[in-house]
Amino acid sequence: MRIEQLTFTRFIAALLIVLFHFARQVPPFDHPTVASWVLQMNTAVSYFYLLSGFIMVISYGHVRHLNWLSYMQNRVARVYPVYLLGFFAMLLLPLLDWDVNIFRVFFGLTLTQSWVPGYAMTYNFPGWSVSVEFFFYAVFPFLLNYGYHRYRFKTLLIGGLLLFIVSQVVFHYALQSPFYQGDRTPSHDILFYGPYMHLNEFVLGNIAGFYFLAQGKKLQGNYDIWILVLLLALVLAIHFLPFLNFHNGLLAPLFLPLIVLLAANTGTITRWFSHRLPVFFGEISYSMYILQLPVFYYLKPLDLGSPVLTFWVKVILHIGICSVCFIAVEKPMRQWIKNINFKRFSR
Repeated sequence: MRIEQLTFTRFIAALLIVLFHFARQVPPFDHPTVASWVLQMNTAVSYFYLLSGFIMVISYGHVRHLNWLSYMQNRVARVYPVYLLGFFAMLLLPLLDWDVNIFRVFFGLTLTQSWVPGYAMTYNFPGWSVSVEFFFYAVFPFLLNYGYHRYRFKTLLIGGLLLFIVSQVVFHYALQSPFYQGDRTPSHDILFYGPYMHLNEFVLGNIAGFYFLAQGKKLQGNYDIWILVLLLALVLAIHFLPFLNFHNGLLAPLFLPLIVLLAANTGTITRWFSHRLPVFFGEISYSMYILQLPVFYYLKPLDLGSPVLTFWVKVILHIGICSVCFIAVEKPMRQWIKNINFKRFSR
């Protein structure tokens, strides 16, 4: 099942993260009021994890026993080609003097850098979140085969909520404890980039997916107003609760209903988001996210005299480059990897 209107939201989330990384000194994002929101735009990564968990169940929730190898082949096909392009684009970037470390290269190439404290920010540092996602991919067949299909929805919901609560308590307590040594330390990697601290988001997304599958067409309706209300609630929460750290899924109580309502919506927002161009933008969102650092570094010399004009031209160029990458690299390589028959290598 493909829910087109959700595809475009990935583009919005990717663009917010680009703003988070590169627009902090660009008007109007440098204004004190707007800057407080820009600094929280990295919560879009939490949205990615929740949405990913939701989509995994929509795609595979009906499968009684998911084969781990074939599933992982499809997942590698989805993320690895463009990830590898971004990794080497940064590793070989002539403008940077990298300390090439064999362990960093190994963890980066195997998509395990966020699993090991001290290595999360390896070269193309947005890749840490793909490393976390790769962990989710690795455990999802086990969750589906030996967990989700063996328990009733109510049990899964209680378990998911407990995981969410425990994760938030541990995260916020650890931030205030002597354990946390600050940015760029192993303790920071564990709390902010470790897959175990983000697992609650993926699992909650899974549970929301099962809820959506169970309700089916009964959920369909025009939820445009409620979607706008939830978006307003997100803006207000970020503005009025700046003392909270939303990085590890604290906004899930707002993100999850937004995802479910968008998926079930039949109103104007869905019609807009389901048009061909917004869907295409959603499809290039992964390239936008993983290639943002190398593209913006390579475009660093570009200066049009105005910070605002320069930034938005770079964004447009970035979208164009990622569009070409999606068509010329991501799609054909994805299909090529999916077509590999690993069984013949085991003979």
